[in-house]
Amino acid sequence: MEAAALDWTLILSLVISLALGGLIGLERQSHRQPDQALGSVGVRTFALAAMLGTAAVIADDVLPGIFYVVGIGYFALLVAFFWQERRATEHEVGITTQVSAMMVFVIGVLVPHNPMFAASLAVIVAVVLALKRYTTKFVELLTPAEIISTMKFLLVTVVLLPLLPNEAVDPWGWYNPREIWLLVVLITGITFLAYFLIRFMGARRGLTLTGALGGMASSTAVTLAMSRQVRQQPESRTAMLAAAFAIMLATAFMFARVTAAVAVINVGLIATLWVPFVAMAIPGTLIAGGMWFAFSRHLKKKVDVPADDEAEEGDDLSEEAAIEAAKLEIRNPFELVPAMKFAALLVLIIGVANLLQQLLGGGGIYLAAIFGGLAETNAISLAVARLENIGELTASVATQAIVIAILANSIVKAILAGIIGSRKLGLYVSLGLAPIFAVGLAAAFLL
Repeated sequence: MEAAALDWTLILSLVISLALGGLIGLERQSHRQPDQALGSVGVRTFALAAMLGTAAVIADDVLPGIFYVVGIGYFALLVAFFWQERRATEHEVGITTQVSAMMVFVIGVLVPHNPMFAASLAVIVAVVLALKRYTTKFVELLTPAEIISTMKFLLVTVVLLPLLPNEAVDPWGWYNPREIWLLVVLITGITFLAYFLIRFMGARRGLTLTGALGGMASSTAVTLAMSRQVRQQPESRTAMLAAAFAIMLATAFMFARVTAAVAVINVGLIATLWVPFVAMAIPGTLIAGGMWFAFSRHLKKKVDVPADDEAEEGDDLSEEAAIEAAKLEIRNPFELVPAMKFAALLVLIIGVANLLQQLLGGGGIYLAAIFGGLAETNAISLAVARLENIGELTASVATQAIVIAILANSIVKAILAGIIGSRKLGLYVSLGLAPIFAVGLAAAFLL
């Protein structure tokens, strides 16, 4: 009688289970505390737990029902281990390890039928577990009011979104309630990511962080914050250079935010939009780099000045002091009031864009872009991308309109810097934005 051939597929499944379970076990064992009663739960235990799930699925074909017996027994074992740990220690006991062990068993069950999904799930679990230190720090930074407002917004979104009509409700066919609220959630989500990073990393990380993350949240907020700092220290060259650098870097990063927002609702428009955006981002980044170089040289020159020499009058700000004083006034975007304000602005700009296009033809969208850009770049960019997506605009006209909106908003930032900050800051920002303005118009209308 010939020996039965090995089923290498089953053996491969067991090997994959061991590897995936061991990966999660490695992370758990790296966080083991010496006084934990379950300190032995680590690489070997999790690897065997994953293989147990795989073996139970395979054996169920031979012994129907064995999978359920093994699953119930495994769950009972975890409950017993948790109870033992709780009795053996005096401090509060979490259930992260037990939940991870259950996930490992499920991953092992998935391996024979869907190994790629099982591997993806294992990596996600390992990453979530490894981020404990960072998630704990972030939760500690958030205030109870911020957490409650975020939960309210998400609750309203989850409950409200399925109830909203998914078709136009106005006589002109301009407003789709579900689509509009999705756009609100999209922008608030992007802004919340920047808000999360600013709160998590803090302003003390540097002007680069302030400008970059501020640009992802609101370049106008960066302009206002840095302009107020200059107004408080009008004679300080340190504050002037720091403000100019942060405003220019925020402007450069604004293109990434608008690109991400437009891509979600109309990814096809990126094929034409990327040309003027890259063309404008390059000089913006170079100018910001030049301002950073001037700022760094100025700080070094201040350090090298002998103690008996008189410093420049009013120029007593260090880099850290300049950043700390320029707190970005970005509220939690998941609060209902800011979200409803943005929704109202979006409704207004969509109406204006459609109305001007019907009254003035193709040129009307450009006038709407100027009007929208003076208020906010996100709303007009989404409105234009939406019109192109439904065939009301060509890709080239939509691209030109978005560029015009961004340039109009840049003019607003230069005016704010000059009025709220100082004439010199307004001049710095205007000179920095001039190449972006010229390149943007050329790329949008000539290329």
